Amino acid sequence: MVLAGNAYLGSLGKKLSQRLMPVGTYMIATEPLGSTRAGQLLPENSAVADINFVLDYFRLSADQRLLFGGGVSYSTIPPVNVRSYLKKRMLKVFPSLDDVELEYGWGGLVGITMNRMPNFGRLAPNVFLAHGFSGHGVALTGLAGKLIAEVISGTAERFDVMSQIPHLPFPGGPLFRMPALLLGTTWYRLRDLL
Repeated sequence: MVLAGNAYLGSLGKKLSQRLMPVGTYMIATEPLGSTRAGQLLPENSAVADINFVLDYFRLSADQRLLFGGGVSYSTIPPVNVRSYLKKRMLKVFPSLDDVELEYGWGGLVGITMNRMPNFGRLAPNVFLAHGFSGHGVALTGLAGKLIAEVISGTAERFDVMSQIPHLPFPGGPLFRMPALLLGTTWYRLRDLL
């Protein structure tokens, strides 16, 4: 059995829930920009992520929209208006898009771990898990799937290396772990502003 629900695993087991915190993250998509304008934004058509604690990430879609993600809600309470919230962030990076309409905005939960590394492991000899991708799931879930497929087919070496990464529980227990996370992340958000 493979448990691959990430932030949606809930309180499946005490050991898992102590080491995984669900947080909200959000995306917007502009109207199609056309190849000229889109090419001016990202001439190499690269996917980009910044290095802030609360990162922004963006890329172009096949139909020349800018897909822009960022922001995070450590309380899991979404912004009142996802489009407006992210448009402000987008305009800091791309001020020339002030006249562009946003056609889509959405959000969901991702699972984070204390060390921001994914948690690979076993709950029993034939029960495998991979979660806590901490906002890097597009890249790392493919790796997780490959390593779990390897271990199921009898080659556990690479999976076992990943499962040896230590994961500490979030401090504060069931009642205070969310407030403790909010305090800690507020400090790092302030550092992003300096």
